[in-house]
Amino acid sequence: MVSKRLSFILALTVLTVMSSNAKVRLTPLFTDNMVFQQNRDVPVWGKAEPGVRVDVTPSWNKKTYSTSADSEGRWQVSIPTPKGSFRKYTLTISDGEPVILHNVVVGEVWLASGQSNMQMPVESWRAQRINQDDIAGASRHADVRLLQVSRATGMVEHDYFSADFDKWKESSPETVRNFSATGWYFGCELLDNLNVPIGIIHTSWGGTIIEAWMSEDAIKSFPETHEQLAYVKSLSDNEAERERTFEEEIDLFYKKATEQDLGIRDGKAEWASPGFNDSDWKSISLPRKVQELWPATNGIYWFRKEIDIPANWEGKDLTLSLGPVDDFDETYWNGELVGSGRIWNKAREYSIPASIVKAGKVVITIRNTDDHGDGGLYGDGSLMFVQGPDGKKISLAGDWKVTLSVSFKGMPKSTSREPNMVTVLYNAMIKPLAPFAIKGAIWYQGESNAEKAYRYRDFMNSLILDWRSLWGYDFPFYITQLASYKPITRVAGDDDWAELREAQDIPTKVLDKVGMACIIDIGEAEDIHPVRKKEVGERLARLALANDYGKKIIANGPRFSGCTINGNSVRIKFSDVAGGLKVIPSGDYAPERYGKDGMDSELVRKAESGILTGFQIAGADKVWHWADATISGSEVIVSSPEVPHPLAVRYGWGANPVCNLFNSEGLPAWPFRTDDWPGVTMR
Repeated sequence: MVSKRLSFILALTVLTVMSSNAKVRLTPLFTDNMVFQQNRDVPVWGKAEPGVRVDVTPSWNKKTYSTSADSEGRWQVSIPTPKGSFRKYTLTISDGEPVILHNVVVGEVWLASGQSNMQMPVESWRAQRINQDDIAGASRHADVRLLQVSRATGMVEHDYFSADFDKWKESSPETVRNFSATGWYFGCELLDNLNVPIGIIHTSWGGTIIEAWMSEDAIKSFPETHEQLAYVKSLSDNEAERERTFEEEIDLFYKKATEQDLGIRDGKAEWASPGFNDSDWKSISLPRKVQELWPATNGIYWFRKEIDIPANWEGKDLTLSLGPVDDFDETYWNGELVGSGRIWNKAREYSIPASIVKAGKVVITIRNTDDHGDGGLYGDGSLMFVQGPDGKKISLAGDWKVTLSVSFKGMPKSTSREPNMVTVLYNAMIKPLAPFAIKGAIWYQGESNAEKAYRYRDFMNSLILDWRSLWGYDFPFYITQLASYKPITRVAGDDDWAELREAQDIPTKVLDKVGMACIIDIGEAEDIHPVRKKEVGERLARLALANDYGKKIIANGPRFSGCTINGNSVRIKFSDVAGGLKVIPSGDYAPERYGKDGMDSELVRKAESGILTGFQIAGADKVWHWADATISGSEVIVSSPEVPHPLAVRYGWGANPVCNLFNSEGLPAWPFRTDDWPGVTMR
């Protein structure tokens, strides 16, 4: 199928064969260039012929560790690793025919996972400009070794996975370009500070919900997921079979939709007839998304426009250009079908044969099937025209008539590559990585769960415990708090993104070895994918360096630690102030952070002039007001003339809050609230 639905079939590589002659088969975890976790008994596993003896010999101690493959050919041994260094080792695995892994190193291994902000590569189109020097010099960090897990879904737990390049790769300009920017910069910061090789296993998928990354056992704790879990378990684990089933379902769906289409009678497009009366249709100025007239509605739309053809064009071949039509179109010229397309972002250009070109009025009709997301004609208006043999053009941008013929309800969805179903990413992209020895994990996800922010508290705790159970030990887990996004928060009050950030913070308070990097200062109003991923990786690395490697550094920005109400003001106490609290404007980054429309805001002008901003205050009426705030040592005093008897304070509370409190290390204060009043996702 060709549409915004990315429907294609990938053949999964069950196990990577490391030697054409060897019987031993290994996953991409065990390849040339791999990194083992230092000072650990680490598992090594694979498949061989049932019952055969398998010997594993690392060159660092030249000892052999042996086992026998079970009845299904599975085998696993545990081998001790030395202290990390840049020495190059080999690992020999043999069932009588040896497989030798070369350029093996021992150091620190971390797992990087989440959705698109973890997936965003070092050389994304926007990041290329600011990261180009790092990309060019990536070989200086060659011993940040990279393993990119290929995106896949599983209806059941897998013990296999595919990897880009099929193996570990050293960092180089070629290998880092498409690797996670957050993960790579995290690894570079660790390498520079620890002076041992760093392995980063990257497994993420853009736009995904946290429930997809959790196991069946974990997801069972949430009753609202049971119906979808049963559905997932009912599906074939074979991707090709799921796609075939979907194609059958969608063909039947479109057949029924066509039967319901009022514009088609007895196989003829009656609404394309030049004499059809469209006076009761709505007017629309194209290019424009049709959902602006029919919000959140997919279906079959009909567009009509009448134009005048000059006399000297009669009997001549013409060109009809529409720009992209999202998703499908059948286009008519005075009732004659002249072209059709089924690729949502491909510009349509059709030839109008001379035989149907007459001078005078002509009606262009477009039957538009929009099966997903936005639809209609909303590209570049300059691409909408009729061009004559003399090169002159009649613009088609502007007024059209439009109507909705069929509204799609219960439309089948492809499950062949659909990642937003419970457990499917855990099954295919987490489960087969265990029990490979890792030091810890970094996580950047949550945007797709903002509407369920309060429930996310439980999801986040559950995922951490779930993964730790899979690996069998409580490894460190570091969360990336959501960056600011959307138009600036102009009105004090509740917000789902703020509640999601609060939910992300809960595990740091109730679970051991869990931390969070605050990046509220490097988000962007107009892009959910902020470009400054180097700072994200470095802030996550600060947490690991301070908490897991004993480095004497400040890892966090100021955190709320208590408050005292003194008459008409509230005194807020903070931890992690380092050398003190300070105001830091965004400076040159302000237009990206606050958006072009936000730069004229009084809130932004105050923040950029050095006035402390971002605090809200409320009394017993629970009505929030922007507060005046001043720094007093390691505390902040908050008040407002509109709230003579304050009860609660919030800071950085909003999807894109205008806030500017930092510590002396330049790390931003964490958003917080002192109240526990129900928010928008708790109701």
